Amino acid sequence: MSIQVQKKEAKGIIKTLDSMGAFPPDMIILTHSHWDHTQGVPTLCREAEKRGKKITVMASEKAISNLKDQSWNSVFDEKHKFENIINVEPLKDGQIVDLDGLELEVFNFSGHCADDIALWDQKNKTIFLGDSLGYKLEQYLFFPPFMPPFWNKDGFYSAAEKLKKIDYERICLAHFGCIDGKEAKDFPHEAVGAMETWWNIFVESDKMGKLDDKAYMRETIIKKTGMEMPEIEISKASMRFMLSLVNTGKKILGKKPVDVAEVQLDGFINWLVKGYKGTAQ
Repeated sequence: MSIQVQKKEAKGIIKTLDSMGAFPPDMIILTHSHWDHTQGVPTLCREAEKRGKKITVMASEKAISNLKDQSWNSVFDEKHKFENIINVEPLKDGQIVDLDGLELEVFNFSGHCADDIALWDQKNKTIFLGDSLGYKLEQYLFFPPFMPPFWNKDGFYSAAEKLKKIDYERICLAHFGCIDGKEAKDFPHEAVGAMETWWNIFVESDKMGKLDDKAYMRETIIKKTGMEMPEIEISKASMRFMLSLVNTGKKILGKKPVDVAEVQLDGFINWLVKGYKGTAQ
């Protein structure tokens, strides 16, 4: 995902909320300060200001300085300039956010990032986790959360233990969607298991000096996690056309065609390598 995609998605959110007569929202609560959760906010706020409205942006008190200066996100993409997020209202652990009678309790879930929070809707027994415990993209596709530059393994374990003690029935994940029932109850155990499986792969690869070998890391992770590579379709026609041209050229030269899923997985692994290297010493 790129910053341009973030801004495009923000415009999509505006269009969708407009169709419901619900733009602008009164507030936006950020679960943490990573760019893929923040860089759409300025677009939303500017559009609200054009209409004479103001969106209140809230985040953990630990996130305020990280939002004021988003340049550290260059660890993910050195080519782009990240837009700073200012005038954010700080939230404290245990604070209650009142949404006109619907209360959300703030929990410090730092680990994945330095300023993760979870939001607990006790009335509906639903908890919003952001990315704090990982990414469950499909039933059997679970990615770990040790992202740079603030990954903290102890914080991750603490967040998992906190979640086990909450009487929730549903979990909402930023990537992507909601889970409930047994799948939700098993989530903290699954998250810890997935993190430890991936972490051990990185430890062994580090010992072998293979962390920066993209093909080795991809093949090892797929093999040891039992991952099945999903088929990913490109929605933008121009990108499909360019990919077709590239792969036609590769076919003529007898080279392996570009696999979109592999490219995305390689990018994700590269981020995890940075997260691992930042705390493994």
